[in-house]
Amino acid sequence: MPSDGHDAYRALITELAGLVRLAHDALRGATAVLTDPAGDTVGIPAAEKALAELRERIEEDAAGAVGGRAGVVAGVHVGTGAEALGQLAQRLLEAAWARQEREPFAPHLRTPLDGIAHAALGVVARAADALESGAPEDVADVLAGPPEVGQRQRLLYEVLVRSEDVDPVDAADLVLLSCCYQQCTDLAGAIARHAGLFARRGSRQAGEGGRLR
Repeated sequence: MPSDGHDAYRALITELAGLVRLAHDALRGATAVLTDPAGDTVGIPAAEKALAELRERIEEDAAGAVGGRAGVVAGVHVGTGAEALGQLAQRLLEAAWARQEREPFAPHLRTPLDGIAHAALGVVARAADALESGAPEDVADVLAGPPEVGQRQRLLYEVLVRSEDVDPVDAADLVLLSCCYQQCTDLAGAIARHAGLFARRGSRQAGEGGRLR
């Protein structure tokens, strides 16, 4: 039978995965406005709601007691990553607000941006799943994402360099946005790289708890 310590640790991992999913929701809402400013009407409110809940839950988790050394490692590492993802979502939101004052990106520019955003958000979502499962194949799936995003980013830059008629402000916005999404994948990868460690530590903690009982 699993120890109470193991149950508490698994509950912590589930909570941390929930933080990553909240960050994903915020990123997705802001992205919807950036990639479809004319058609999206709920992206910004949805992103703001997810961000507010993320910040509240991070504060609650930081104020609560975390049991066991494995819990401390997981809590600090993932909590820091989720907070950083939230900050990137905030930057995307600010960009979305600013872009409402300008014409939408031209289709030949928006298409590669859509690809970067879609790939990056997929990596963040899979990082939450890998955190909960700790399965090596799930971790490997997440770690395959950053190179894909990098390839899509390179395609966008090639279009920007070739297109002489691109507005300089639009070009700068696109590069900044692509950098934000690249950072999202880097943070998701960092979370996933430790997911297996968290799973092993949680299992070991359960064994130690069982012996103590």
